[in-house]
Formats: sequence, C-alpha cells, structure tokens
Amino acid sequence: MSLASFSVEKKYVVLPVGRYVDSRKIQFSFGGNVFLEIDTRLDYVNPVNCVYADVSEFIGLQIDVEIHPGVEFVNMQTDEKDRRRYECVNRPEIHFTPSYGWLNDPNGLVKYRSPVTGETVWHMFYQFNPYDTVWGNMHWGHAVSHDLIHWEEKDIALCPDSTGTMFSGSAIVDSDNVSGLKKGKDDPILLFYTAAGGENLMSKGKVFTQCLAFSTDGGKTFSKYEKNPIISAVTPANRDPKVIYCEEMERWIMALYLDRSTYCIFTSEDLINWVKLQDINLEGDAECPDIFPLNVSGNPDDRKWVFRGASHRYLVLECRNYHFDVIQDSKPLNFGSYSYASQTFSGSGDRRISMSWERNITFPNDTIGGQMSYPSELVLRRENGEYFLCSNPVKELDRFFSVVYEENRISLRGGEEHIVRLDSGVYDISFELSGKYSNRFSVLLFGKKLYIDTDTNTIRLGNEICPASVLGGRRLIRMIVDSCSMTVTTGGGEAMITAPWLCDYNLKKLIIQAESSSYIEKVTVKKYNNSYGGK
Repeated sequence: MSLASFSVEKKYVVLPVGRYVDSRKIQFSFGGNVFLEIDTRLDYVNPVNCVYADVSEFIGLQIDVEIHPGVEFVNMQTDEKDRRRYECVNRPEIHFTPSYGWLNDPNGLVKYRSPVTGETVWHMFYQFNPYDTVWGNMHWGHAVSHDLIHWEEKDIALCPDSTGTMFSGSAIVDSDNVSGLKKGKDDPILLFYTAAGGENLMSKGKVFTQCLAFSTDGGKTFSKYEKNPIISAVTPANRDPKVIYCEEMERWIMALYLDRSTYCIFTSEDLINWVKLQDINLEGDAECPDIFPLNVSGNPDDRKWVFRGASHRYLVLECRNYHFDVIQDSKPLNFGSYSYASQTFSGSGDRRISMSWERNITFPNDTIGGQMSYPSELVLRRENGEYFLCSNPVKELDRFFSVVYEENRISLRGGEEHIVRLDSGVYDISFELSGKYSNRFSVLLFGKKLYIDTDTNTIRLGNEICPASVLGGRRLIRMIVDSCSMTVTTGGGEAMITAPWLCDYNLKKLIIQAESSSYIEKVTVKKYNNSYGGK
C-alpha cells in the first residue's frame, strides 16, 4: 500500500493504464472519507493509454490517495481529456461503443418524451467501466439517440458507492407519478439497479440489494433514492431487476434473478414498496431477466407474455388471476454465445425493441472492450401450435442502407464461385433460397467465411451454429456485417446468431463458393450510408 496527499488544481487526475500489469485498487479520500474508488491496471512505466479520475469537486483542496498494492503515485492533472488516445481502428459503425472503456449489459432502455420540450429521446444505459478495457468498477454509462441508430455518449449516470458497485437493471417513465418523486414539469425517469455489495472496498461485508435512482429533469441528471434499498437481499447474489407495468394486474411488476435458473416476480402499486408474487424457473438460462407482453401476430385479442434470460432462452406466459402461468417451455432465439443480456425498451408503445451486449468481440486495439448490438424488433408468432419469438433489425436501420448489388437465379456447380466486388464498409446481405433445392455453399466476406448447408439445416460461423430455417420451406438468410462482428437472422427472425467478424478490408469482395450444386433465388447486397453525418 502507498499513501500520498496532493492539492487538486485541475478537473482530472490522469492515471496511465498498462496492458500487462496486474490491477491496482486506488482510493481517493477527503477528510478521511473515501469518495472515489478505482480498480485499474495502473502503469507509469509502460502505459498504453490514460484514464481520468474526476476530482473537480475538490479543486483548491487537499485530498489523499491510497494505492493497493503499493505503487508510487505520480501527480498528473489536466482539465481536458486527450481524445486522440481514444481513437480506435475499425470502430463499429452501427454498434454503439463508448469512447473508451469496457461495456457490457444494456440497462435501463427507455423512450422518453418530454412534456416540457416535446422532444422524444431514446435513452440507453449500460454496464460500464470507464477506467479500463476489462470488466470492473461497474458504473451505469449513458447514451441518447433520436433515431435508435446514432448514439451520443453522455455523462455517467450511476457511480459505485458504499452500497456497492452498480450492477444491471432497468428503467421506466413514471408518467402518473405513483412514486411521488416528481419535481417540476418533467415526468420522473426511474432507474432500478442492483447495488452489488462487497464488490468494492467501500462496501466490504455488504450484500446485493435492489435500489432506485431517478431523474426529474428529463434524464440529464440522476439522484439515488435516499431510502434505498427498496428490496433487501432475497438470495446472496440476487440481481438485475426488470420493471414493467402489467395491465392485467393493474400494478407494476419486477422480474429478479435469484440463483441458477431461478427468477422471481415482485409486484408494486407505487414503485417503492414491493411484494414477492412467485418464482419462475427458466431451464438452461440465468441472469438478466426481461419480461414483456406481445400480441400474437399483432392480434390484440391474443396477448401473451414473454420471459427470457441472458442467454436468449424464452418462456411464453399467460397472466391469469394475479399469477403468471407458463404455457410453453423454453426455446432459444439467439443460438450463439456472443450475444448476451438482451433487454427491451420501455415507453415504446406496442413495439418491443431489443438490444443486447455483444461480448468477446475482437477489436484491433485496446481502447474499447465490448459493443452493443444494433436494435431489433420482437414479434410473437404462432405456427403449427407453437409460439415463436422472432427478432429482426428495426425498420429505422433500413433508411441508412442502399442497394449496391442484386441478382436473381444464381446456379452454381460444385467448386464454382460467384464473386461480387465491394468497397470497405458495413453491409446488409440477404440470400433467398427455395425449399425445393439442396444448397451447400460458403460465403467469404472480407476474409471471413460462413457456411450454409440446407441438407443439415445449419449455418456455421466458426464454432457457432444455428438453424438455416426453424419452420422449413423457403429460406431467407440475412447477414449484417459491421467492422468487427456479424449477425445472421433466418426465416422470419425465428433464429439468429452473432459472432466476431474482424473485417480484412484488403479483401474487398463477397465470394459465394459452392461445395455442391446450389441454386440461390436472389442475392441482395445493401451498403450502409451514414447520411446522419456522424456517430
């Protein structure tokens, strides 16, 4: 352990970060009270980047810094962040990434229309480590958008404190002010989160509890509820509260992860006081519950509830007599391991718009860790007596893509190739395949290969496999490739898969390679055009 004192003269303390040293715990305190705790790979000898500790509240005062294990503190301060250090080769175009740091679960997805300004804004919060490109120091990052595609990073919404670090949760707009937290004309935005006790030194010995924060200025600033927690520990690691209004019960419900494959549901009439209703078991899944209603094939007289976990398995439920009954056992939606912790936006009316964390994606340098998916819209269909949750890219994405190549009726003998010349960029590529023909071919795009085999009904990306069709018959396979990832959806969106896809833009071509005689009814290639004018 090393100790130092220094006078705060500028907004930030500069902390150089290395890649190969162990993480150090850094605590800043004033008057004997810790006000900021950071876990990062502090490295004054071989730094690869810098992070910035905001100490502006103490300008003109003397503060203390303590480092575990003992690294001698070097006092470097600045008023401006060096944005050049955050430059990222191959930064994704349609997948949100923070300017610097680690990102994981989406939290608190909410659409908000201000009664003061009339402006509608999509708010996305997310698990965020602003001090390193690996997991730790869990904050709630914050970004906003007007079109669901282009996101502007905002100030951090929630920071770790003496209750723990800030784990996952959800957000709603309390338009009826049932919480009593409204001040002024803006409706309160409520954030429900897990305070992960014991995950930082400040909360040593404490447990995981469910807490509340709120904004009364349209999402510009957030305050933590002074009577937290709103739910004490149910199990040692209970976490990830998802809150939504249930019309059938005429009250708010909260889905909460407990342990293994067990979740539970709480109810509330005021968003402050919660009563446990029931347990739900989601076999084969864990963490990050999401629960929401959908009208089957858009029919308002056939309403069901969907309950899903972090690994994209979902149950279909009915709400009867103040209870959720499972009417269909779990099915998978995303068949890969790289997409995780999907959540849907609240406040979006009948539309169920979802985003997820895309993990273990390879980036060419070390300024970011993790990306968010592009937004998808969910629908529930019933086919052959079964319910299928379907996911497809939101229609808002289409306006930024234009067709650059299209061809019908491509016949290939085994060993033949069909080549399409492309520029660097982001692409949306669709294959339409008839159920009458056998197809075994690969798609080579920017140096990476995807395999399609209709005989075995499989699509393979590396070690990841998903069905080419869930329902059989005519097959539609849609691929969206960004600079570092590929997502494939099949059929009407009944199955999907995400995988790393680090584009080699030296190889500017799409090559269809037939392994046996193949017939493709139609290929459509669309290229992303960022007409918005910036990320």
